[in-house]
Amino acid sequence: MKGRCRHSGKRNNKIPLPILALVCACLLFALYTSLSTLALAIWGDSIMGTVDSYDSRLDDNKAGANRSRTVSKGYYFTVDGKKYRGYVMYHSDEAWPRLKEGETRSERISYFSFFPYVNKPSALADLSQMGEVAIIYHILSPIGCLFLLLLVTGVLKRKRKSKKPAGKTFPPLSDHIRRGTDMFCQNCGAQLSKGAAFCSSCGAKARRDNANICSACAGAMPQDAAFCIQCGVAANNGEARPPQTDSFVSRGSRDTPHINLVGFSERYNHPEILVAAQKTKQSTIIFMWILVCVALIGFPIAGLLMDDFPFGESIIVGVCIALVLLTFGLFFLRGTKRPMWEGVVANKFSKKKHEHRDDSSIVYTEFTVVITTDAGKKKNIVEKDSRRMMYDYLAVEDRVRYHPKFGTYEKYDKSKDRIIYCNVCSMMNPIQNDRCKRCNNLLFK
Repeated sequence: MKGRCRHSGKRNNKIPLPILALVCACLLFALYTSLSTLALAIWGDSIMGTVDSYDSRLDDNKAGANRSRTVSKGYYFTVDGKKYRGYVMYHSDEAWPRLKEGETRSERISYFSFFPYVNKPSALADLSQMGEVAIIYHILSPIGCLFLLLLVTGVLKRKRKSKKPAGKTFPPLSDHIRRGTDMFCQNCGAQLSKGAAFCSSCGAKARRDNANICSACAGAMPQDAAFCIQCGVAANNGEARPPQTDSFVSRGSRDTPHINLVGFSERYNHPEILVAAQKTKQSTIIFMWILVCVALIGFPIAGLLMDDFPFGESIIVGVCIALVLLTFGLFFLRGTKRPMWEGVVANKFSKKKHEHRDDSSIVYTEFTVVITTDAGKKKNIVEKDSRRMMYDYLAVEDRVRYHPKFGTYEKYDKSKDRIIYCNVCSMMNPIQNDRCKRCNNLLFK
């Protein structure tokens, strides 16, 4: 009787629990060793202790410096009348005589005064005796151990690139063009509730009774027009005109599709835009961690190479700058998750400013756009010198929407504009473009 062993097509990639626990314990111990060594070198106190056990085993006569022997050492010291013990094992060229029974040797011990249980012989925590290689190792080791720890525990999972099935495309653009069935106040641009006679924001009367005014976009309509010439909404019942795929308007190009340029776009929910937002977020995270690692590694290396920059001070400066960069990055990422808001441009102004650098003074112009949100808050867009895109693009009383995923603004009424800004990369585009000429993402029209 012949038989075949059938195996499941799925592989079990999970690490067995005992091995996972052992790997995590080793990584945590290495992480603790490096961090405690650096911390003791910078903030530790020292005291004379007693070595009561010592062994030095020769491993390799041809090994590099401080790699020929394995040294193990047991010791104790007393702080505030309490006795603390410690034990270390390390590579060194140290070859002291072995201690006889009952024999001891004195050695200086580094420890934390607020927590003496963390201690180490001062020779292992002295930056001048460690050597540059050992110092760089203790700086890089925590980063590598933390990364491996997150990797083996499954916190960092590899994202498989999903292959797009054949024939699968994004939904038609017409499904993501704004609907013009809502009515907006002609005075402030706020959306009006159905059947409202007055605007709840500014108190202006809703002009529904004028047959020459479109009830959706408030645009002027010719006498006896059946549909609005700006947004295509029916004049009699407010129902949207059926979409015409072959309809075009002349706005600098005969091939420009008919798109209503009054009202906020719904393309911010288009799958292409959502993918672009995710890529922007990932790029921000990668850039943030690169800056943090550069600060953590670069400043200590500078402290080793520069005589006038103490190593202990370089570590403190590097850690502080890394924390500041990390805080700013997390604050920015948190802002991308906030909801959209809308408002009206309340004011625009510019003023000259002076900035002192060394012995010189630089004069520049600061441009500010003040937006009052629907919730009554003030938001400022501040730009400098030639980087005044939003200052030139927005006018007082313009209604705008803020897209937190990209940190950009969208204008409500684009019907009189010749340019439109890409909400993904902030590139200026001609109004007839449907996609950005730089990033090729959809423009919010």
